[in-house]
Amino acid sequence: MIEKTIELAKEIRDEPTQLHVIAGILTATDKFIDEEYAKKVKEWIKMTKVIRLFEQEKEEAVKEAEKQKAIEIAKNLLDVLPIHEIAKRTRLTVAEVADLAKEMGK
Repeated sequence: MIEKTIELAKEIRDEPTQLHVIAGILTATDKFIDEEYAKKVKEWIKMTKVIRLFEQEKEEAVKEAEKQKAIEIAKNLLDVLPIHEIAKRTRLTVAEVADLAKEMGK
């Protein structure tokens, strides 16, 4: 019964709520839950956190790569378009594009 309840809780889409519910189940059933199963659930929770951290790092890397691509595009457009237009097209700020122009002596 406890195992089914935890498996059902794993289906909760909102992760903070999911972890809160599972932690509550473990706390409430601490005295009669199989210790081995409790360890297994705690390990699953830890893995969820590791995966979440990995996903955050991956997202940050993608954002950084997109930013670097925008910077390269902006550098290539400095001779062709005004700074405000480059900022609009690359989604960089006007200040960022102006700094690039200064760095490149343009």
